[in-house]
Amino acid sequence: MEKYTTGSAYSWALVTCLLGAFSLSEWALITGIACTLATFLLNWVYRHKEYRFRTKRDEH
Repeated sequence: MEKYTTGSAYSWALVTCLLGAFSLSEWALITGIACTLATFLLNWVYRHKEYRFRTKRDEH
């Protein structure tokens, strides 16, 4: 049991260290970039699905 709690403590220490490495403005920038990329990828996936649907429908 001790090895799990020790690993968990080290993991949370790393997370806390990483969170403290950036200022609030930098975190806002990172969050904005991540959300923009996620939006781009979701739009691409759904447009690709729509394209495949329309091409299959037009073939019949």
